[in-house]
Amino acid sequence: MTPKILIDPELLRTFPEIRLGCISYNVQVHAENPALWTHLEKHTIPSLMQQLEELTLAGIEGIRCSREAYKAFGRSPSRYRVSSESLIRRIRQGNALYHVNTVVDVNNLISLETALSVGSYDLKHLQGNVTLSLGRAGEGYEGIGKNYIDMEKMLLLRDELGPFGSPTSDSHRAMIGSDSQQILTVIYCFSDRIDLDAALQRGADQLCSFADAENIRTWIVR
Repeated sequence: MTPKILIDPELLRTFPEIRLGCISYNVQVHAENPALWTHLEKHTIPSLMQQLEELTLAGIEGIRCSREAYKAFGRSPSRYRVSSESLIRRIRQGNALYHVNTVVDVNNLISLETALSVGSYDLKHLQGNVTLSLGRAGEGYEGIGKNYIDMEKMLLLRDELGPFGSPTSDSHRAMIGSDSQQILTVIYCFSDRIDLDAALQRGADQLCSFADAENIRTWIVR
């Protein structure tokens, strides 16, 4: 069952443009889909490189607004980069993307195309409602592929068990594995200039095409 997704009203008083694009679906996770990597190499990455010839990173709306949101809540966006900026920097430097699994790879595809951070979470490891809120003093977790992250004043997703995800890095608790079947994907959006409805629809289509997602439902939380 998909949990109720909420945004702490205190966040919206500080930064009114916060929205969460949500996609829930059923899937059988596979190690890789070659068609996805062909799409990335022939379409997504060349388009991104062309964009980077014309704009700085700060000139890309998805990165600009994410940096502004972090600043508004008192965390340095250069020290704690959002995952979309880290991905785009990796591409700009000529480094290959990691091959993880079909869901995570599509997750990264959506992030590269929107320049927004995207997280995917295994619903069987979540409990109760999910709320985007601000990290409290002493809160943190080991990020996927990262050391311990101090989550104080960081935007994060929490359920009844505590924090499990953020626009910078997700925890191990709800990470997508080969046995994941019911999944929630969240697009973290911090700008009303971005067409989140279109991004959600394209993301859902890509999950269907490249990860064989079924029973897809999309909605926006504000």
